[in-house]
Amino acid sequence: MINKKSSASTPLEKAINAVGGSQKVLAEKVGVTPQAINMLKKRGGSLPVTKMRKYEEVTGLPREVLYPGIFAA
Repeated sequence: MINKKSSASTPLEKAINAVGGSQKVLAEKVGVTPQAINMLKKRGGSLPVTKMRKYEEVTGLPREVLYPGIFAA
């Protein structure tokens, strides 16, 4: 049996992919440290609401994608 990654990724993974697949690049664009991005990943991949506008701006993704628990897609 082949173990394929689920197409349903976390909001953080979607944000990382939107900026080219690098946690470091996402951190720089959002204005946080790479360690902060890594901590979000370890905690389940949800994004902080306090930086909602910044994540939307740098990724080009709508808030419904980045914050599915708050906004219905």
